[in-house]
Parts: sequence; C-alpha cells; structure tokens
Amino acid sequence: MTRGLLIVALALAWAAPTVADTPTLQWVQSHDGGAGLNDDGFVLTVAPDGDVVVVGESADGLGGIDLAVRRLARADGHQKWHTRYEGYDDKDMGISAITWDTAGQLIVAGYVRGCVG
Repeated sequence: MTRGLLIVALALAWAAPTVADTPTLQWVQSHDGGAGLNDDGFVLTVAPDGDVVVVGESADGLGGIDLAVRRLARADGHQKWHTRYEGYDDKDMGISAITWDTAGQLIVAGYVRGCVG
C-alpha cells in the first residue's frame, strides 16, 4: 500500500473449491484522498450481506488524521457509504477494532492518538 492511495481487492470463488479451482479477482476499488495525504486501510471485515467494510485513517488537510469507514458493494466494489470521525482539537484518531453485533450493525472502536488534556 502506498501513501495517499488505498486499494481494496476482493477475490471470490463462487463454487466449492477443488484442486483445479483457482480464485479469480472479481473487482478492485481504490481511494485516493488527493494531495499526497494519507489514506490507509488497517482493518477489513465482511458484512452479513457480503459487502466489504474497510476502516483506517485518512487526512483531509484540514487538521489531524481522521478515522475513516467505507462500505463497498460485494458485487462490484462501488462505495455504498463513507464516513469520517474527527478527533477533537485536531487530534489524530486511530482504529482499535471492528465487529458486527447480533442485529447486523457495525461496531467501530477507535481512540485519540497522543496526549489528551
């Protein structure tokens, strides 16, 4: 992964694998926040419906590194939604973990990096 560009690729095998089966790349989706700013994905999970959720960090050049969450469609990798969580007072944010609850809702645990106070 290069700085300033986040690439997510999904390889799926639709049938039960056999020795002769070779997984094939179904889609590739990339995100570039522009201006050489950081866009890094650190945690990836699959939603109950098969969509891919990528959580990482993204800088928008306005202050601090934000926690960024993107949901990509299983079929073709297009972005279904994207959200950012900014640290207060331009503090940088980091990702701890992500998981799904029993109702199928995404839970994201993040933290403020560095000194607080």
